[in-house]
Amino acid sequence: MADRDLLRSTAVAVTAVAQAVVGLGSQLVVDAQNSTGAISEENRSPVTPAGYAFSVWGLIYLACLVLAGHQLRRDQRGREVHRRTGWWLVGAFAASTLWIPVFATRTLWLAQVVILLLVGCLAMAARAFRRTGPAAGLHERLAVRLPVTLYLGWATVAAVAGFGTTARSLGLPERGGAATALSVVLLLAAAVGSVIAVGRLLAGAGFALTAGWALVAVAVATETGAVRVLAVLVLLAILAVLGIRAATSRRPGSVLFG
Repeated sequence: MADRDLLRSTAVAVTAVAQAVVGLGSQLVVDAQNSTGAISEENRSPVTPAGYAFSVWGLIYLACLVLAGHQLRRDQRGREVHRRTGWWLVGAFAASTLWIPVFATRTLWLAQVVILLLVGCLAMAARAFRRTGPAAGLHERLAVRLPVTLYLGWATVAAVAGFGTTARSLGLPERGGAATALSVVLLLAAAVGSVIAVGRLLAGAGFALTAGWALVAVAVATETGAVRVLAVLVLLAILAVLGIRAATSRRPGSVLFG
């Protein structure tokens, strides 16, 4: 079992480093016309966040590296929380690593499949926290629980935006009735997924922080009034559900921070 724990924790660390290296390094080796930002701009939709929102990747990469280093420690490897989440995190970090080169080839439908895999793996890791119960202490909240939910919150809204980008690449106009209708449907889907997440998972504050960051960026960037209003309403729904759950829980700290 010790060998399996070492293998798993090493795989988490390697993939966490890989996603950071590829994510940050790609900005240095790819020309401006083929960068993820340029490709995203070419395929803007009403749910594409403002450009500044993507700076959150720096925080996410750092949080994942902290998580990877923490679970690699000898006294942490065999803990149940890492056994239940480790391979899901490997899947999430590997998907993130793969997404950038796939997106750079402009195969946007395939990139969307990859980001859905990322969301699925993160959701399963976050779900595992319910089975292991409240965090053992502040260190686990900061180094394990919150990094996962921070990542999941951003990835959930990014996946929604990705559907809009993919639709644009397949011929959907940037504006008009069809683009607005699709954007409304996508935001409603984000609302359902986000409310379920903060209503059931632990460490919901991390999810609310990055999902809220992304939703505000959508509201700032969009020129479609209905999308702007709905993005704000989705954010308010997330905060309301999380606040009510924390206020009525016997363990509000766990609800908010794990």
